[in-house]
Amino acid sequence: MTITKDELDNKWWLLFLHCKDPEAAKAEILALFSEEPDGQHEWSEQDIYEQMKKIISKY
Repeated sequence: MTITKDELDNKWWLLFLHCKDPEAAKAEILALFSEEPDGQHEWSEQDIYEQMKKIISKY
């Protein structure tokens, strides 16, 4: 599973409500999860969700 900017804006928008710099958080999330880690592995929704919460809390 990968994530796109549209998904961040539409599906996951609630996570960004209290984020002071949502664009910076989204950029970091997209840098990590816009592509699969390699040809043999893929991100799970839980992987992405847990890391997104950590990234958003930094901003």
